[in-house]
Amino acid sequence: MANNQFTSESFAVVRAPMDPATGKPFESCQYALFPGIALAQSEPELVVLLYDSILHQYPDTAMFLYKGYGADPLLNRKYQQRLLTHWRNLGKPTMILATPEDRKFFRGSLAEIPTASLYDILIERSVSGGCNRELYRLSEPEEYGFAKALRQLAEMMGVTLYDASNRESLIGDVSGVPTVPTADVSRIPFLTSSMEVRNAMKKNGFEAVHILELIYGMGKSNQHLAHTHAEGHEHNHDEPPKVRDTVMSEEEQAAQDALFDETIKKQNLCELHDTLLSFFWGE
Repeated sequence: MANNQFTSESFAVVRAPMDPATGKPFESCQYALFPGIALAQSEPELVVLLYDSILHQYPDTAMFLYKGYGADPLLNRKYQQRLLTHWRNLGKPTMILATPEDRKFFRGSLAEIPTASLYDILIERSVSGGCNRELYRLSEPEEYGFAKALRQLAEMMGVTLYDASNRESLIGDVSGVPTVPTADVSRIPFLTSSMEVRNAMKKNGFEAVHILELIYGMGKSNQHLAHTHAEGHEHNHDEPPKVRDTVMSEEEQAAQDALFDETIKKQNLCELHDTLLSFFWGE
């Protein structure tokens, strides 16, 4: 399997959820979650938790685990035609997008499909995952990204975002944000909505966290990072967040290295496929 690209559709899950009133799949869906293959391959449990959460808010949301593009232009056209067919069969739902790469793809190649930002929906429904008083650096593509929504979600959770372009704001202001020595900046984890960006950062030796890990819990490759939730949404800044020691154990390093193993990615996708069908459709 090539990196982030289906060579077959054997792991695809494009399904309408079950209608509790009839015991049958919804005939038409208002929304469809398009989590992106990079997220599914790297942290599949987050896809399950995310879909379950959205179904509680919008019970007729379809699952659209599908790869619609890749490196081969001819294969891309086939993917896109099949994607359009699936979309029409589901009643032309609005696609809920979780990654900037997918937002760019839909805007450029499938403009007829309406889309919505996952993070705007989470903000609208006040789904923020509790409190997290850690310090992060935002790494988010501006043109097709979700930077504004990520900043708002971070604020809702009590996260402090380090801004290198306005570093003086971190020195002795009334917000209680700590001074960050220059030597320690490289130890501040990145925060992003792109699993591809997260993985690239980690592959190059930096700590990085996907925003969904803050909301639904750290994935296997980031379990060594602090992720403290408090009850409610009251943020106490009397003790401001500090730059943490993020040195990993050998076991944690092995878990991170598995991110880049194509066999593990395929296994994760296969397990996610089976879990989705079993958990949400009883198959």
